Amino acid sequence: MIKKLLIILILVITAFYVISQENIKIILSGIAIFLIGMHFMEDGFKLFSGGTLEKILEKFTKNKYKSLLTGFITTSIVQSSSLISVIVISFLSVEIISLAQGLAIVFGANLGSTTTAWIVSALGLKIKISMYAMPMIVFGVIFRFSKSRSYIGLGNILLGLGFIFLGISYMKEGFDTLRSAIDLAAYSVEGYLGILIYILIGAMATVVIQSSSATMAIIITALAGANILYIDALALAIGANVGTTVTAAIGSLTSNQNGKRLAFGHFIFNIITGLIAVALIYSLKDLVDLLAPYFGIADENYSMKLALFHTIFNLLGIIILFPFISYIVVLSHRFINDKVKKDSKPIYLDKANIKIPYNAMVSVQKEVIHLYDNAQKAILHAISIHTSDITTKDDIERIINKPQIKIDTNLNDIYQNDLKSLYSEIIEFALISQQNMNIEQTAYVSQLKLASNIIVKILKDTRDIQQNMNFYINSKNEFIRNEYLLIKKELATFIFEVNQLNITQLDEIETSTIIQVDKDRLQNLDVLNSGRIDDLIRTEKITSKMATSLINDSTSAYNICKNLLRIANILFIRDEKLRTLGEIDETK
Repeated sequence: MIKKLLIILILVITAFYVISQENIKIILSGIAIFLIGMHFMEDGFKLFSGGTLEKILEKFTKNKYKSLLTGFITTSIVQSSSLISVIVISFLSVEIISLAQGLAIVFGANLGSTTTAWIVSALGLKIKISMYAMPMIVFGVIFRFSKSRSYIGLGNILLGLGFIFLGISYMKEGFDTLRSAIDLAAYSVEGYLGILIYILIGAMATVVIQSSSATMAIIITALAGANILYIDALALAIGANVGTTVTAAIGSLTSNQNGKRLAFGHFIFNIITGLIAVALIYSLKDLVDLLAPYFGIADENYSMKLALFHTIFNLLGIIILFPFISYIVVLSHRFINDKVKKDSKPIYLDKANIKIPYNAMVSVQKEVIHLYDNAQKAILHAISIHTSDITTKDDIERIINKPQIKIDTNLNDIYQNDLKSLYSEIIEFALISQQNMNIEQTAYVSQLKLASNIIVKILKDTRDIQQNMNFYINSKNEFIRNEYLLIKKELATFIFEVNQLNITQLDEIETSTIIQVDKDRLQNLDVLNSGRIDDLIRTEKITSKMATSLINDSTSAYNICKNLLRIANILFIRDEKLRTLGEIDETK
């Protein structure tokens, strides 16, 4: 109730100033237009890149140094550290990168976000930037009418840039005329008390606006209009850096544990960097004055000096804290513990990933593998094999030749209580995320949905043969016992070799050999076409009841192994030529 009243009060005060104060109206309009521009820019890069941005971040983050540079370059291009942070969090949720690499990217993104200050101070204040805004907005709207996602993304980028330029123009105009009405600089407080007050104001502004770039644009345009003193602007810039950690922390509340750890590391970086900047603010100010001529910055160009200050203290933070990333990772794990997840709970289906097609695709892929891992363990237990007992193929032969001990496993309970809900969440997540995907991504996610359906089918087929296997595998009739031991051996072998494709880095020859051998092994389960069942019945080695059970269960085992190959083909084979080799002929 108090929160609602506070919001209403803020809206009423804002409405009063918008209606009664022309200067305030222009400044607030500029801020609003700037924020709309940032929103369009973020959405535009998501659509326009078609996963390229995500692939770049994945490819060029093999170590901390590359991650730092990649974070800096990508943020400088897309002008949104929050977009990069969202992608990094989603990467962490699907385990594409490590937390140390993620922190390095965020450190680089912090430095990359300082380019906004350079753009605003170098372009937004020196030229009539609104002249370029209108054509961008016009062409942005035109491109948005296209059916191509890339063109729509390009249209959003142009709209974003246009609105950002227009917002800067409005803010500059508002602050230029505000000084004649009220001299904000006259309210400056001297000394460290004033610095701390302005740091707090900068932090609060960033928390409210939810964008440090927008806060910096406001600070620079206010400084250019002589509405605030230079030293106060430096303090406000430090506050904007500190405030963005709160934004990141709020954004991480709905993410997984690694997302929270990333926000924690970001918080540590910005707080320590801020403290260093506060302690050295006058020294850094003198350093900026010393370096300014080398960058072609005039003595009275305080806006450009502010941009240089913003870059220097972020760079200083990286230099001091980058060597300690591994310690920050350890500290974050100590403060934020892993939650124990049940098999029925998804690990990789982070809702934040839905809006990023490439990461959503990887989320579905990894969750289907998670579903398969749980299912294959249940299947092995159903045929009385502990997963820990099979580390090599020779272990299977040893298990088959020793006395068979039953493992009580209720596949129906496992499906109803664990895997069914996980399967449902995969399908729901996949359907929603496909709405944002291109044709290739949509097609692959459809294959992943098929794989998850096949996994559930395998579980149900195993349930159908489980009872007969447990009964006949200990039968006194050696012929029927040997047939069911063969079924058990083939099921265990297929699961083992599919797992090898998943966990082992195999070359093309090794992969193709496993696929071809397994396809040939399918014939071992074809008791009808091989004539083996006819011989057993004709020589009265098994009864007709045994024969009926064997025919049904061999057919089910054949289908299980065939479907295991289909799963391997979808989930674990990347090479197109090998995928074709791994396809199953459904006409047989």
